[in-house]
Amino acid sequence: MRREGDLERFTEANREAWEEVMPMHRRAAGEKWDRAFAEPGFSCLRANERELLERIGLEGRAVAHLCCNNGVELLSMKNMGAGECVGFDISDHAVAEATERARRTGIDCRFVRRNVYEIPGEFDGRFDLTYFSSGALGWLPDLKLAFAKVAALLGEDGRVFIHEIHPVSEMLPWDGDGHEDPLRIVDPYFKAEPHVEHGGLDYVGGTQYESDKPQYWFVHKMSDILNALVENGLALERLIEYEDDISAGHRAVEQAKAGVPLSYILIGRKVRGE
Repeated sequence: MRREGDLERFTEANREAWEEVMPMHRRAAGEKWDRAFAEPGFSCLRANERELLERIGLEGRAVAHLCCNNGVELLSMKNMGAGECVGFDISDHAVAEATERARRTGIDCRFVRRNVYEIPGEFDGRFDLTYFSSGALGWLPDLKLAFAKVAALLGEDGRVFIHEIHPVSEMLPWDGDGHEDPLRIVDPYFKAEPHVEHGGLDYVGGTQYESDKPQYWFVHKMSDILNALVENGLALERLIEYEDDISAGHRAVEQAKAGVPLSYILIGRKVRGE
């Protein structure tokens, strides 16, 4: 059962965990991203994302990327023609890396150190699109409150675009966990309390480490996600499920070609008058 103060406790613990690991991520992949974005018009977005973003219209649109990490998706959307682009992340190290990459490459994006729940009201109503990328929602203890902020950030008829790890995949073993059968169910779909871990966030460099800093990962069911949207005046426009692994942790499941949903794209629209 959640207690008063849990939101702040979980959020601050996760912030400290990300502050610890982001320098490792930058050492492992920073130069790669710097070289990539030195090429004019580079985009790291997958083809299915690019197609849907172009279909709903990205040209000149103001974009807020929540839980933006090192900023590469937002830089990509700017290169695709987006207008004002602002990224928000909980980690000072992430914001510093994203800001420096934008400065070095001349891509006009702004990055702000804030957790989702504390984005200032000065940004309300300024965006046509809010965006979440892979591995964001699981760090958010309260989806209803998070999507309330999404709705506040959006202008009239604004959209939320989510490209995320499918919650069904959370039932299966992660690569490297030692399970011979990648399709064996090892965790329940209905999990009220978060996973608590120490270390293991360096999925970029692949290093193993232990930490005295706990991290809390929340498995949100698809119904949790949809209900949190609807309860904040965000109507579902499209939900597409994919067999593609975007988690960097379920490649064995993807390779098994067993028809398991591993990722999804969800598009919602702010209902007029909300």
